[in-house]
Amino acid sequence: MSAFEDGYRAFLKNAGVNLSTFGGADFVDNVENAIIELGKISLSEDGRDIDILKGVAAEFWHEGTFNILALIKGVKIRATAPNDNGIADIFLSNGSKIQSKYFKTPEASAKQQSKTLSERYNEYCSAYRRKHNGANPEKTLEQYVSEYNKKNDAQLNQDSPYYDGQVRLVPADQLKEAEDWLRRKIAENANNRPELVERYQDALNKLSDRVKGGGAESIPLDEKTAKEIAKQMKEDGFNPEDFGLTTDELIGWDDIMRQANQAGLSAALISVVLEVAPMLLEIISKALRHDDINADDFKRLGFSAFRGTTLGYIRGNVAAAITVSCKKGCLGATLKAVDPVSIGAVVAITMNTLQNATIMAFGQMTKQEFANRCILDLFTTSCSLGFGLAMKAIFSKFAGVAVQSLLPHLPVLGYMLGSFIGGVIGAFAYQATHYCVMSYCVESGCTFFGLVTQDYTLPNEILEELGLEVFEYESFGYEKFEYANFEHESFEYEAFKYEPINICKIRRGVIGVNAVGFVI
Repeated sequence: MSAFEDGYRAFLKNAGVNLSTFGGADFVDNVENAIIELGKISLSEDGRDIDILKGVAAEFWHEGTFNILALIKGVKIRATAPNDNGIADIFLSNGSKIQSKYFKTPEASAKQQSKTLSERYNEYCSAYRRKHNGANPEKTLEQYVSEYNKKNDAQLNQDSPYYDGQVRLVPADQLKEAEDWLRRKIAENANNRPELVERYQDALNKLSDRVKGGGAESIPLDEKTAKEIAKQMKEDGFNPEDFGLTTDELIGWDDIMRQANQAGLSAALISVVLEVAPMLLEIISKALRHDDINADDFKRLGFSAFRGTTLGYIRGNVAAAITVSCKKGCLGATLKAVDPVSIGAVVAITMNTLQNATIMAFGQMTKQEFANRCILDLFTTSCSLGFGLAMKAIFSKFAGVAVQSLLPHLPVLGYMLGSFIGGVIGAFAYQATHYCVMSYCVESGCTFFGLVTQDYTLPNEILEELGLEVFEYESFGYEKFEYANFEHESFEYEAFKYEPINICKIRRGVIGVNAVGFVI
């Protein structure tokens, strides 16, 4: 196998691993960035009391934790809390609307969530009179209901629920008691005022202590904790870590395995493409030259595809799982800052060593061949790592902001290009070094701690040249069927035979993989 082929094979083995480590690192970094964004929220300029701001803090909490857990679960839906006193407090990108009420008691929270349009209009009138010295409101009840219907795209009357169609969010510690209060109200009005049952039943059906969507959900928050968060946001600044918002707490083992599985599938795809591409090009080249294409070509193609998919998935899965575990803090605070490139290199070398050791254990490889492949992997992986980091730095430094926005993974592409170049250069460097080492072993007889076999037995050809009889093991001989054939007479002449003088020079040379012996 040529040095270029060795380098390409090394790149093929490492490509899926590298992409998986980058993907795992990006996964944890995105979660950390979402936590940091939540921690940047401040209410220091809001002059309202903490008892009011706790509701605002709860909106930001549910927005932030939903987005964080959506990232972890791989859900595309995102939450937005505009804090603008609009029709809803929280919006989901799938169209859902959430109304949040964080009052002191469960009854108060449930009552606010079950308001009708007429009750909301009365609140509007009271606020308008306070602000305008007792003047009558500009809007009538009919106008208020009509405008609400236009905003809400619905046809509701004055007794309809004001938050119709919205999820009703209440503190986690008030959920059960709020549900009980709504059930009592439904029972009380079922016979006397059945027109009021709708508002309570609608609130009960939509009541929740968390935001849900697409398989992700926010973290429930009680009234007391919401007050603490509001106090931090108003005074010293909100610290998510104080409330358990860390990658170590939020990313579970099932999340790690899900991310590892996705990375393994991506690595399998990359590996099978790199594995099959050269063979596919060879078949196409044969077809263009009008050479014969037989079934063996496609058999080898199918086997290579199967091997590339299987090994690529295993390597990518393991690499991503280790990367996420390190970055999230499972393996200690020190390894949180480890470079994913280093993890990829260690995983690649380890997986290659395990693969070669398995082949050696089945007797299909000698220990010298095993050592040879391990050293080759070390050379190619080290060079891939060095050149990959250099190209990544170059692409990151000289790529403009506009290009980065169009190609956010440009540094990763730079690393992959550098990794390929480094793998090929590492293979050439290994071959040159290996040639020098074997030349030294031939001349000196050195074994390099048993890595090179020094064979001092004379080959059978040399023994026969010396006139010695070579012992051969007995073999079973069977008779062959011979048919009679016609032989015609031929002219025979006597040839002159001279007695030659044979001179045979014996020297030391390479007779196998990491093996030195006598050759003619």
